[in-house]
Amino acid sequence: MRRVLILLCLAAAPLRAQDVPASDEPCLAAAQADRPGRSQLVRCDRAIRQPDLPAPQRLAMLMNRGIALLRAGKLDKAESDFDLAIRSAPGLAEAWINKGVVLARQPGREAEAVALISHGIEIGPKEPARAFFARAQALEVAGRLKEAMDDYAAAARADPSWPAPAEELKRFRVERRKVLRG
Repeated sequence: MRRVLILLCLAAAPLRAQDVPASDEPCLAAAQADRPGRSQLVRCDRAIRQPDLPAPQRLAMLMNRGIALLRAGKLDKAESDFDLAIRSAPGLAEAWINKGVVLARQPGREAEAVALISHGIEIGPKEPARAFFARAQALEVAGRLKEAMDDYAAAARADPSWPAPAEELKRFRVERRKVLRG
């Protein structure tokens, strides 16, 4: 049985470009919605196609649209947006992590998801607790429970005030067994 992933896009929070212009608001609003509607996505698409948009703002909008598409269940389109973000800014940890989150929701792509999230963690995300949490979820879906537990613990250490990792850790139980040799 596959465990439902808690959606974490950062791997958690929509990107806010410095001095976000009004034109980015549709993408930011769509990314912040629990389940963005078609009209929100259309407004975001229109905003992102503006020809005179500075590169940093376009990147923030692209990331936010990817998050919105993920939340809307449009995994292929979300993956494409994160691919574009990775090509535009290969040093943006959150783009790698978010693509990993998308892949973790697709059966059979868990190992690839873990690798992408791990790469994002190596780059250095702004919110390491959420990155460790995202990787823990991907590891858990992949059946790598010990590693998942370790990452939930790392997320709890990285942000002790965030209750989600501690809640997830409550589900784990460590058993010690005697090994008999004969």
